[in-house]
Amino acid sequence: MNDNLRNFSDLLIEAGEELSLPSRSYRQKGVDIRETKVDKVLSRQCGKKEGLYLTLTPNAHTLPSTLCDVLQNCIKKLIRESGVNEGKILVVGLGNENVVVDALGNEVVKKIRTGGKAFNVSAIAPKVADITGIKSFDIVKAIVDHHKPALVLAIDTLATGYLHRLGNCYQLTTAGICPGGGVNNPQTCLNRSTLSVPVVAIGVPLIISVASITGDTNSEYSKYMLTPRDVDSLVRNCAEVIASAVNAVSL
Repeated sequence: MNDNLRNFSDLLIEAGEELSLPSRSYRQKGVDIRETKVDKVLSRQCGKKEGLYLTLTPNAHTLPSTLCDVLQNCIKKLIRESGVNEGKILVVGLGNENVVVDALGNEVVKKIRTGGKAFNVSAIAPKVADITGIKSFDIVKAIVDHHKPALVLAIDTLATGYLHRLGNCYQLTTAGICPGGGVNNPQTCLNRSTLSVPVVAIGVPLIISVASITGDTNSEYSKYMLTPRDVDSLVRNCAEVIASAVNAVSL
């Protein structure tokens, strides 16, 4: 596998659906939201990280401004769920800016307004070890230890197992994020346990395996990964929505 494709994270809520974890669905301003809470008991039973998961699915007529408002409310909800009401928020854009589909986190960071009144926001893009020679986690951990934020907000491209979700939903969770989980190459997770501060992760599924589409896991092509033809515009548009929502949270 190409080293540049090692950092895609899993769309964890899909596992919740397959395991029939309890969840509730509702709608805000025309955006469908699915909410799943994995407590300690469920975490032990299903092997998924404990936390609150939200999946936002806009419809074809949802305006970017409307989606931004809904996403902003969801980010605030997870920040409160993490027990954070004030202080510093460190936005971390994961991924490789030189690979379009993996550039979501980097593009978000470019659009973040640092500072703020409700929360003091700072932002970094640690890139990938193939470029820096240092694992993303080690960079983030060092900055967290020095900067001491109240919360880390991590942004990354996600992998999905369902074609209809490709570029068509946003997932947020308080469980943190494990780079590489979506391509069976898990790395050190960014979460409360490893960073000693709460972590809220936001991602958009922009990559899918051939096996997920064909259902044939034995094919020589089953491990190949695909992205939408218009992935460049998807990354640009999704980054704008996420950054606008985060900027609104800090006001």
